[in-house]
Amino acid sequence: MKRGLIEWDPAELPPETLQARVGRCQGLLRERGLDAAVFYTSVAQPVMGRYLTHFLPYWNEGVLVLPRDGEPLLCVGLSNRVFPWIKGSSTLKEIRVSRNLGADAAKALAERGARRVGLGDAGSIPYRVVAALRAALADGEVVDLPEIVQTLRLGLDPDEVRLRERSGRLVADALAQATPEPAGTDSALAGRLDRRLRLGGAEDTLVLAGPVGQWPGLPRGIALDGPANVLLQVEYKGHWVQVGRTVGANGDGAAWQASLGALCRAGRDVGEMVAEARARHDAELYVSRCGRGAPFTGLAEDARLAEGDVLALLALERGSGRLHGDTYALQPDGAKALT
Repeated sequence: MKRGLIEWDPAELPPETLQARVGRCQGLLRERGLDAAVFYTSVAQPVMGRYLTHFLPYWNEGVLVLPRDGEPLLCVGLSNRVFPWIKGSSTLKEIRVSRNLGADAAKALAERGARRVGLGDAGSIPYRVVAALRAALADGEVVDLPEIVQTLRLGLDPDEVRLRERSGRLVADALAQATPEPAGTDSALAGRLDRRLRLGGAEDTLVLAGPVGQWPGLPRGIALDGPANVLLQVEYKGHWVQVGRTVGANGDGAAWQASLGALCRAGRDVGEMVAEARARHDAELYVSRCGRGAPFTGLAEDARLAEGDVLALLALERGSGRLHGDTYALQPDGAKALT
């Protein structure tokens, strides 16, 4: 469950931008001969609902129904007492309380005469929702529609990039304000970082910390008698970044940011990047991608990078034990640092 304030500032992300996103998706539905699409949304997988309508759930789950023409609607497992907040923090105009998301989405589709329906990012939708949708839409056809999510390429969307950079600035501000204290602990350091991030407007955070030479973990009250490694995952308006740093020590963060960014190229295998990091920087490299949900999913060494990916790279120096890491958008001219 998220703990930070979730609101929508139309000056920050204009309604026209969100309407244009809906229009592009509806154009794809027409091209594919589909009457509508459905997208699953939850606190862990909010991307498509947030991208199209700015709806970002504190908790629970829902299904966004996007007809080929007209406004999207939301079936959600929340009570109607939160409807004013949902409408105030998104472009949604029609919201329905649901205890069976698949069946209620099918009812909304039938009301709109939709017979051929696409599952946006089917792999993110729980089986029970898909099964109920198919059963209740027995006279229709439900097909996978991976193209919608695949063609978004969030790392190329200027508004997505801009808001992730806002997340990055929250991280930079928190790191500038928090350093290990004499006789301090990993818990105290993580608490100061989290407090600063929350005051800056982060909706969700994960702060890991530990002594230099170790991979940071959940704070356990371990004494820190010097610099510390920290890993921060931070969300602002549904836009996540991941950053790794060694705090309390003089470093060459800018050089590492550039070096890690140079490893990212469309079409490259993660295994090649790992080998280059070991050979050139004497560091172990870990690569994650921000996709369906939040915040990042680690990639296997046979995974291949693609233009539009949003990637987090973390490098742990084998000699000094220091941690370096930033988030990048893989664009046509190379990797753009977002943190």
